[in-house]
Amino acid sequence: MDLSLVPVLLQAGPVNQTAYVAIGATYTENTIAVLLTLLTILAVSIQIARGYFLRILRKFTLRLAADIWWLLFVILRDASIFLIVFLGFELFYPGIYEDFPIAVPFELLAVNVFAAALVLLLLKDTDEEPIYNTIITVLVVIGAGLYIMGTVFVTESAVVLTNPVPATVSTSTSNIWGYFNQNFDSQNNPTLAMYSFYICFTILLIEGGIAILYGLTGGNMPRGMIPKIAKPIVKQPMAPGPPPSQQDKL
Repeated sequence: MDLSLVPVLLQAGPVNQTAYVAIGATYTENTIAVLLTLLTILAVSIQIARGYFLRILRKFTLRLAADIWWLLFVILRDASIFLIVFLGFELFYPGIYEDFPIAVPFELLAVNVFAAALVLLLLKDTDEEPIYNTIITVLVVIGAGLYIMGTVFVTESAVVLTNPVPATVSTSTSNIWGYFNQNFDSQNNPTLAMYSFYICFTILLIEGGIAILYGLTGGNMPRGMIPKIAKPIVKQPMAPGPPPSQQDKL
């Protein structure tokens, strides 16, 4: 066991737990922000590649291989949209607006758009109805565009202004980076941040209410179908047939 650091640790004094908690919170928020960016890219990539998945699907000669291929598409699309809404709920905590640069209202609206896509997936069979699949594609593209634009031009603007690339970006706030940093950064514009929270959180509550109502009513399945599906299927015994003839025995 290496004891060379013991004297240094003893001289460091009491542990500042508040600082460690702040560092851990900042690290978690940064990790979720980066993960959400990657998930939005995954969601829009899978959705616009639906034609490719269908084209490859027709080439499979085995039913099992085709089922696995289509299951992969559905899982990647639906899981990525669900995780965006699930992890994106962190953006609706007003306490982080002063601690972490949130791109308002871009990132909050992006979560609303992905939540709308998730509700549509819940209500309609988008794979069987082309019009709803088109709506899902539009929603996913808009949501990804909003989130990526907010991340690149708002969240990263402070870093670009602090460490400008020579001959491309100046430290002046008169350029595009400074404009987005001053007007759409939650730390620099808390008024816009709170108004964005009020509006986007209300939209999120409405979307959640629709999903809850769908679950309480059993979905769009007719009520008569639910007991039939829920009941176990009991096979009736076969009726006795005529006795076999002597010719059948031979």
